[in-house]
Amino acid sequence: MAVRKPVVNGDQLREAARTYDPILRTLPFFAIAEMCSALGLNVVQVDDEDVIVNRRRAAGATGPYQKGMTITYKEEVARFFESSLKPELVVSKTKDNITNYQDKKVLMKAGTKLDLKAKVHPLQQMIVEDEVKSHGEDVVFSAFFASRNAEVFSPMTAFTGVYPLITALIAGGYIDAGAGNLATTGAFTKPTGATITTDTSAYDNLVEFIGGGHNLLRSSIGGKPQLLAAQTVLSAAREAYRNKVRSHDYPTMEQMIQSLREDAMAPELIVNTHVSLGTGSKLVLQKLGNMDFGMNTNVSNQFVQVRNIFEDPNDVQFWIEAAYGTRVRDVHAKVFRTNEQQNTGLDLAGDYVVEPAA
Repeated sequence: MAVRKPVVNGDQLREAARTYDPILRTLPFFAIAEMCSALGLNVVQVDDEDVIVNRRRAAGATGPYQKGMTITYKEEVARFFESSLKPELVVSKTKDNITNYQDKKVLMKAGTKLDLKAKVHPLQQMIVEDEVKSHGEDVVFSAFFASRNAEVFSPMTAFTGVYPLITALIAGGYIDAGAGNLATTGAFTKPTGATITTDTSAYDNLVEFIGGGHNLLRSSIGGKPQLLAAQTVLSAAREAYRNKVRSHDYPTMEQMIQSLREDAMAPELIVNTHVSLGTGSKLVLQKLGNMDFGMNTNVSNQFVQVRNIFEDPNDVQFWIEAAYGTRVRDVHAKVFRTNEQQNTGLDLAGDYVVEPAA
């Protein structure tokens, strides 16, 4: 009986990684850019560290004057708030055996069998691209939730995401109810039970959260106001809004949002949601463009490396190095407001998960 030969080998995979390196470096960007576009985040290429210094002007130095009066002075003109973006080094590593790709296994793409003899969609290129695409998706679904921890290997510990940054700023006192940039809303849930047709609290609480923001935050001065909310919040608010207007038909999401703009006195409010925000009742009201996602895919000479480092010559290692990070540019009440709730992340990367070998 003839021995089936693998349709790829380690040399072919290494050659594909070298040949397509410029393309492979851009692949994570496409997944990340889609998320950032949906949520209005700035994508920033950072080689080391980028620091923004926000100047806070002091007020209250003006008052009446008369001859002979005792003069007192305000003690300072301005204060400063620094916001740093320093992408953190991450790796993506996978071990595979090239005998997994034997010619008896039919590979399909969009329902069409791949013609390997004609070199259409070369399998070695697809394998390397799949590794990079999965890496990009890991980053997207960690962007708001990841908390850097070098002792635990996971996408959720690879770098520091937006929500842990906000939590740290709350702990540091930079985000606080007294400063006007933190509000208590409680959870946003759909009407149920005996009040399923009368409960309007999810909509009312959303109006209160937005309407309670600083006048400049709700206005278009200095940029349009933007609400980031998981689909769970918007769905609950829509159900509650239906009760509020006593509609037998479901109001459209845009109808609900338009009423939200009017009731919260934020006429140019932009509402954005994305699966990377997870599920839950976490809210962020900010000026559009106040959040950055930093990345650096040039931390190694070759983005994807294919290595033979195992005893079995058919075992290969895929190794990706990059750096990622997030930043909230400013948290002053004039540009930022959040609530006390926490979201739960979703993991929609890839199509299945293989646990690392013990």
